[in-house]
Amino acid sequence: MIKKVRIFRWENGMKTLDDYVCIEERFEIYIVHDNFEEFLAELPASPSQLRELGAGFVVCEGYEKAEKIIDSWVEGQRIYVKVRDTNIGSLRNEVTIRHTPCGDSYKARKGEVIGGKAGDIKVSPEFILRISSSMTQLAETWRKTGGTHWAALFDREGNVLGFSEDIGRHNAVDKVVGYAVLNGLNLSELILASSGRMPHGMVRKIVNAGIPIVITKSPPTDKGVELARMHNITLIGFARGKRFNIYSGEHRLLNQART
Repeated sequence: MIKKVRIFRWENGMKTLDDYVCIEERFEIYIVHDNFEEFLAELPASPSQLRELGAGFVVCEGYEKAEKIIDSWVEGQRIYVKVRDTNIGSLRNEVTIRHTPCGDSYKARKGEVIGGKAGDIKVSPEFILRISSSMTQLAETWRKTGGTHWAALFDREGNVLGFSEDIGRHNAVDKVVGYAVLNGLNLSELILASSGRMPHGMVRKIVNAGIPIVITKSPPTDKGVELARMHNITLIGFARGKRFNIYSGEHRLLNQART
């Protein structure tokens, strides 16, 4: 995921030193049913957890539900995701150039908001603060480069069940969801922590994965809040220090003393 490069640094004078930067590559994702395959997207991504990226992308973008995923494999720069009992011929949306809110471009067919059934687990404010304080401790590549986003899945006891880093926040979520899908974890009973903002496209991934609670140090957008409220997702932002904001789904918090 990282590469050592020789750089110049100005700090009260010029000096040379080695630094680490993230590796960026492009991968194509295909959905496979029987002997038929369909191109879904070409994405820039970090070259790690590629099986997970493919499986998570299919689920999070609304092409198929998690229970339909059979397997995922990689051949060169292509990622294949095999699914069962799918109407693959219904993928009639044209491939277009799309852009993330950060302006990054990628080729993809338009996905859907199909929605998973999020569980009604409840957590305490102390639990949320504990997760928020542990977020950056897991991000080894981020600590070396400052160039990745990350996402993690926790159970209701606060155990880390999956963790992913990538140059893109969307990919990091896809990867950790894909890890859960390929390992048979029940996403409706898990909590997602993410380093990124939560605009509509990110919240759509949470909705399609069926994850009930998402915690991030960053803010959502208005469209992200609207979608979270529409689908009963607990959306928590600005989780820093001893505070956090709840934008949606406050009913999942225990001990809701208000002032």
